[in-house]
Amino acid sequence: MKKITDILKEKDFTISVELVPPRNGADFEEIFRNISDIKDKVDFVSVTKGAGGSLRGGTLPISYFSQEKFGINSIAHFVCRERTKQEIENDLIDLCYFDIRNILALRGDPPAGSSEEWNGDYKYASLLVNQINDLNNGKYLPRIGMDEEFKEGVNTDFCVLVAGHPEDPIEDEIEHMKAKIDAGADVIITQMIFSFDDYKNYVEALRKNGIKLPVIPGIRPLISIKQADSVEKFFKLKVCDELKKGLKEKGREFGLDYFADMVKKLKEYGAPGVHLFVLNDVGLVGELYKRIS
Repeated sequence: MKKITDILKEKDFTISVELVPPRNGADFEEIFRNISDIKDKVDFVSVTKGAGGSLRGGTLPISYFSQEKFGINSIAHFVCRERTKQEIENDLIDLCYFDIRNILALRGDPPAGSSEEWNGDYKYASLLVNQINDLNNGKYLPRIGMDEEFKEGVNTDFCVLVAGHPEDPIEDEIEHMKAKIDAGADVIITQMIFSFDDYKNYVEALRKNGIKLPVIPGIRPLISIKQADSVEKFFKLKVCDELKKGLKEKGREFGLDYFADMVKKLKEYGAPGVHLFVLNDVGLVGELYKRIS
């Protein structure tokens, strides 16, 4: 399967979707029905990975079957906050065996109700990116108590994607992003944004600071004021007043038209694509696809 960097070179504008594994114990066939519904509308998917205790397994198999069963290139989210370096290397090799070539490298959030910031070897996503890049250069961990230095081995071929945070203070974001790029990042996917200007301002700030990586905007299409309120409360993200006012007064159709128009503006501006956070409401993908095709 293809790396995301190769897909972005081949296409002027991509449409992709983030998939969320169902809670453990749910009917896992539903996620495959969802993938089947969108397979002709998207260029790739990403599959989330919750922090320890989230009780949502399935990231690796969903990523694998997206490719093998449905022919959709996939990105596996990879969270480092609860893993040791040794566990990380083993899990990355698992991805190699399953031909998962795209990784979204994340520190990860603590499980709901937990105040512990991290309990693995890495405090920052940039350190995970660095380890993945080491494998791409054939540099493997030494065995504890047996090897003194890194072991040389077969080069992996991972495309490393990282999260961008337009909502953070831009000085902090620039510092964090440069650390990820120095470690070997290839592509940026942003946190949820809700206006064209959020993306434009973010990209211009990155470019002014010498950051040239492709930046794919992450969009959470909202179709009700309840969803907007939930996003602000749960994710601590600001939803612009224009969108909230329109959703409150006009509802679903306003939301769909608003985000379809936003996608068109992003395409005209030169964004490499859009990544849709639909929380497995794949019907939204079809409705937006009709409006922007």
